[in-house]
Amino acid sequence: MNRVRIVVRNDKPQAEAIASRLIAALGRAGIAAGETTADPDVVVAIGGDGTVLAAAATALDLHIPVCGVNVGRVGYLAEFEEGEIDDLAAAIAADRFSIEQHNTLAVDSAGHTGLAINDVVLEKVISQRIIEVAVRVNNKDLASYRTDGMIVATPLGSTAYSLSAGGPVVDPSLDALILTPVAPHSLLTRPIVLAPDAVVTLSVQVSRPARINVDGRELCIVQPGAEVRIHRGPATIGFLSLGRHPFPEAVRDQFGLDHA
Repeated sequence: MNRVRIVVRNDKPQAEAIASRLIAALGRAGIAAGETTADPDVVVAIGGDGTVLAAAATALDLHIPVCGVNVGRVGYLAEFEEGEIDDLAAAIAADRFSIEQHNTLAVDSAGHTGLAINDVVLEKVISQRIIEVAVRVNNKDLASYRTDGMIVATPLGSTAYSLSAGGPVVDPSLDALILTPVAPHSLLTRPIVLAPDAVVTLSVQVSRPARINVDGRELCIVQPGAEVRIHRGPATIGFLSLGRHPFPEAVRDQFGLDHA
């Protein structure tokens, strides 16, 4: 790798300082790096999970891998910490790393399309009013939920919104879709883990609009009766890894669990 694009959370001076250190370390190794680097071989995000997701969207468009350096609070998508900057630069300079590929989610509804790394969410627009969502899987009726929303997440995104809504923590190396209702007023309240090739169709059954969010960004407003189709995306996203934080260790550290 010879060229690195840096994506920085600019509202955090600490992130800017880390970016400067990384750019200097890469420069000493003969690697061009910066926030406007053209034709990059990898995108490095410095910030929290939101910054990593923004960088990953760029990486997807460019068909290159991404990696994250965590700043501040707990981050689930960033493998590297501030103290590992020099190791990251050395690994990039020596091409000494692996690329872990993760599936994406594709969503389409009424001509609007999107690609998610973490999750696709169908949620209510009117805060005081729940919505009723009919769910089909592979064109077979599953259930109808009276709920604040429905989340379809990737394993990589299982520790994001899905987790806060009661969804499971899923090893990101697995291949699956996670369906999680948000504050459901239904008998079926548990999340459901689906096969990776499942096609999930959601439709709002009451006369209230809903909103589709893709990785936390609004895609469109969905009118009652319109279908939202979600399935495995056509592309994967590659995360640069040094293999330093296997899944059990990452879960233990991120959740502050005691050692056995």
